[in-house]
Amino acid sequence: MSETKTKESTYKPTSPNSKLDFASLWEYSEAPESSANLEIKDKYELFIGGKFVKPSKDRYFKSLSPSTEKEITQFAEATQKDVDKAVKAARKAFKGEWSDLKPSSRAKYIYRIARMLQERAREFAIAESIDGGKPIRESRDVDIPLAAAYFFYYAGWADKLEYAFPGKKPKPVGVCGQIIPWNFPL
Repeated sequence: MSETKTKESTYKPTSPNSKLDFASLWEYSEAPESSANLEIKDKYELFIGGKFVKPSKDRYFKSLSPSTEKEITQFAEATQKDVDKAVKAARKAFKGEWSDLKPSSRAKYIYRIARMLQERAREFAIAESIDGGKPIRESRDVDIPLAAAYFFYYAGWADKLEYAFPGKKPKPVGVCGQIIPWNFPL
């Protein structure tokens, strides 16, 4: 019977919040997935009124890779003032072009989002795995396809709602907010 040698891990926690040292229990490494073709900016601004803008208080929060504890990028931290500005811009868009569009035209935009997710699925899956620390299989085979499927589903309903509820003519309701869970951001 041969003797099994265990490989000594070189991983050392770098964050002051790292209370547990799992590296001594098992070998852990980043997923063997190349991020070479993934373009990640140093900072991401807020998207308001059709363009990227700096947050009013110029504050950003860091996105850290759970596997390396290294900074991936920074995201703008919105204040109440930024949220108000975003809602105002969304209402302006709603009262302008968006609410005047036929449901079939609105559906085309939503379909395009779904198609763009599918076209860049590999990039989204890698980014999701790096940011969330989840296995690439889960991001690639579950998260991204589901996100695209949701957009396809709702795009398909856009021009069918008035037939689903006879006698009622659905209308766009306007601006709505959403709190997105961090464990399934797409």
